[in-house]
Amino acid sequence: MQHRAPRHAGGRHRRTEPLHSHRAPSEPLAEKGRYAMAAALVAGVSVSGVAIAGESATPAGATGRAPSVTTSPITASSTALSPGALNPAALSKAALSKAALNPAVSPVGGASAAGTSVDAGPKSGVAGVSPIGGLDLGEPFVVQKRKVKPLPLWINPMPEGSVTSCFGERWGRLHAGVDLAAPSGTPIRAAGAGVVVSAGPADGYGNAVLIDHGNGYLTHYGHMSVITVVAGQQVKVGDQIGNEGSTGHSTGPHLHFEVHKGTYKNPIEPTQWMHEHGVDINGCVAFAG
Repeated sequence: MQHRAPRHAGGRHRRTEPLHSHRAPSEPLAEKGRYAMAAALVAGVSVSGVAIAGESATPAGATGRAPSVTTSPITASSTALSPGALNPAALSKAALSKAALNPAVSPVGGASAAGTSVDAGPKSGVAGVSPIGGLDLGEPFVVQKRKVKPLPLWINPMPEGSVTSCFGERWGRLHAGVDLAAPSGTPIRAAGAGVVVSAGPADGYGNAVLIDHGNGYLTHYGHMSVITVVAGQQVKVGDQIGNEGSTGHSTGPHLHFEVHKGTYKNPIEPTQWMHEHGVDINGCVAFAG
């Protein structure tokens, strides 16, 4: 309040120096300092520049200036926090929730109040974060590796094809394989892994490929429009060896597929042999399926 001299006094005796305030602060400065410290922790800033009232700060009323606050990235090792600087009651549930998800700024997620490391234990859901209030965040998520399905040992050399002629006597001579018809240019693939014995023109077969599978059996592919392998080349099951065509003695685009036992020119019924090795080529009587 203003202290004026009595009106009846002679002259003007008004004070020229400001009077200090006798009103106590509405909230202790030490509590304000603690709130500022907690807010700085949640915001992820350094608290080294916060002047805590009652310890190192000068009251604002004495100097007319409020305590200065500087912000910088927080590090658990460079900033030592005194246990009395933290006020758990000042941290809201939302602040604790955010702090628990960010180990770099949480007082319980990587730095303790004394600036030391906190071991999260074996059941932390986030690395470096301890369970809060009895809440277990669960085991860390582990990406499961997808199992690679192994390749089969044998496949249909042209599954798009339909059977048009089977193994047996035809036109007075042996038809030594099975014919599979498909649109011209359809890829032809190695029925199994092996070594290409020959790749090129062959009598009656046009462009043909012969593969030795190293198990006492060979496969022969005829009437190709294009050959994509060379003699001596190692091939895996399913590797493309050429395209379907109508070269040689052929009446239309198709693959002539043969299986030989022991040596070339010793053909056997191919669909039954393929069935015994896990591959079905349906359409021939010899295939008991």
